[in-house]
Amino acid sequence: AADNNSSDSKLGGTLGSVLSNIIGGDKITPADMVGNWKYSSPAVTFKSSNMLKKAGGAAASATIENKLEPYYRRAGLDKLTLIVAQDSTFTMKFAKGSISGSLTKGEPGFITFKFKAVKKVNIGTLNAAVSKVGNQMSVTFDVSKLMILIDRIASISGNSTLKGANSMLQGYDGIQAGFRLTKTDKGTGK
Repeated sequence: AADNNSSDSKLGGTLGSVLSNIIGGDKITPADMVGNWKYSSPAVTFKSSNMLKKAGGAAASATIENKLEPYYRRAGLDKLTLIVAQDSTFTMKFAKGSISGSLTKGEPGFITFKFKAVKKVNIGTLNAAVSKVGNQMSVTFDVSKLMILIDRIASISGNSTLKGANSMLQGYDGIQAGFRLTKTDKGTGK
């Protein structure tokens, strides 16, 4: 019986972490994001608790994240770092380049990324659901917007586009996808 309890508590912890990733639950601001953040894995958030239940909860989230991992590696996103300064500007660095811009607070749980154009590559403005717990942060985008971002990063760094990831993600309703990041500094923003 003790074994069952420990596996139940592990599942409960997993479900708890997924439930905290339902969009809109976190009242985050650009100031909360200040610091240096390093990619740790793909991240998936659900647009509602109904979508979470429909998709199959924690197991579905982990499955989608595992399927994204090889696409991210191919595009060089596993080398991604996000640096957010005190003045709400950001730089996303990846294997062969970087993109930058500014951050503003959106609806509850959302941050707006306004990207500067780089070498004829214009991403524009993307809304991201951001959730932060301790030194972990997830930044997820509407699937079609994430594909725009990844495609632009891939073109800047000379990697192939990710049509396979796009078609795989389109099969899941009510999710956003992006990155889980780990803080690598004390948040000086310098």
